[in-house]
Formats: sequence, structure tokens, C-alpha cells
Amino acid sequence: MRKKKQRDDGTWTSIRESLDDFHPAQLAARLREYLVPRIPQGAKHLDERTRSALLEGVGELLAEHAGAWYTEAHVPLGNEVLGDYCRCHGFFNQGEPPDVGVESNIQRILSALGAAHAWLCTLDTYFRSLALPLDEADRAAVLSDAVRRVIDFTVEATRCEEGWSRYTHQALGWLLESQGIRRTQRLERALDTVLVGFTSGSAPSSDEARQAASSIALAAVKEDFRRSYPDESAS
Repeated sequence: MRKKKQRDDGTWTSIRESLDDFHPAQLAARLREYLVPRIPQGAKHLDERTRSALLEGVGELLAEHAGAWYTEAHVPLGNEVLGDYCRCHGFFNQGEPPDVGVESNIQRILSALGAAHAWLCTLDTYFRSLALPLDEADRAAVLSDAVRRVIDFTVEATRCEEGWSRYTHQALGWLLESQGIRRTQRLERALDTVLVGFTSGSAPSSDEARQAASSIALAAVKEDFRRSYPDESAS
């Protein structure tokens, strides 16, 4: 039996391997096939019961067809942080009077998905470019710089909307995983402790990001060292 992961984040390997499974044109066709018969002819607005049912159906469709990255990375339609798409005001309820056009709503859905997918692709490209040195001090320095870069990528993608630190935590966990650093309970606690100071609405200052990156990198390198050389780390 496989051991339960410390967090419920999807593994980076499964996310990375599914990034090429995002096909907007095919998704648009599936969304069109689902939505067109369910939108009343000549409707000017949708009641909440109808809209909720449609949203649930679209969510199930995306979970099945968008690609494993969509479910594994926890970037559901309407998360608002990635893609600036609100379930309450974006889904067949945009503007005044509300836009209930199928094609325009599909385009907004795909735009939101594309923003989340682009963030993951940016992370993937960067992770592939990294090579951590074997020397402990050099390893910590390179990893610290990588942590800062990942924070910057996530700040740009989320605009520091409410809940953005959750995505930063995920991205940093994936960074460590991509470099073969196991995400232990001790390391997860270090991430929680460092990132708790990141607040919504504003990016961390350069000094805050640098301190956070140094702390996380040092914790990761020390934890990796303890795992690889348990006798030396215990002395």
C-alpha cells in the first residue's frame, strides 16, 4: 500500500506529463456540445438553479477532458486566483444584462484555463533548466535563487489575489520534487512557517522574498542531507 502524501497536492511528475493534453479547440467543441442544448432558446438570463447545474456539469466535463494537470494542480474553473474567473459573476452571468451567449462564455472559460496552464508551463520550463550542485553551500545558493524565481512567477500569474500563497506553496513543493528533494513533514512545516507571512493583495518585498527563499533553501538542503547521510547529521 502506498504511503499517504503529506499534502493533497498532485505530484509534479503527473502534472508535467499531462501538460501537452490541453487542447482548447477540442475542449471548446465538447463544451459547445454540452451547453448548446441546455441553454433555453432566446434566454436573456439564467436562474440560479439552472446556472448551478450547468456549472457542475462543466466542472465534471473539464475534470474528465481538460487533462490531468487540471485536477492534479488544483486549478478548478472559478478559483479566481489564476485566470481571474469568478464562478458567481463569470459563468453565464457576466455584465448587465448578463451575457448568456454560449460562444462568449466558452471563450472566457478557455481563457481562465489557459492562464492556469501557462503558469504550469512556465514552472515546467524553469524546473527543467535547473541543475543543483552537489556541494551543500552551492546547492543552497542555487536553490534559494530558484525559490525566489518561483515566487516571482506565481506573483505574476496570480496578481497576489486572495489565496495566492496557497499556489506559491504548491509551486515550491513542485520545485523541490522536480529536483529530487523529498517533501517531508519537517520540510512542509518549514514552508508553512515561511509562507504564512505572505498576505493577499501585495507581493513580498525583495528583502522578504530573499529571506523566505534562504530559509526554505537551507531547510530543504539540510533535510535532504539528513536523509542521505543520517549518521553524519545525527552527530
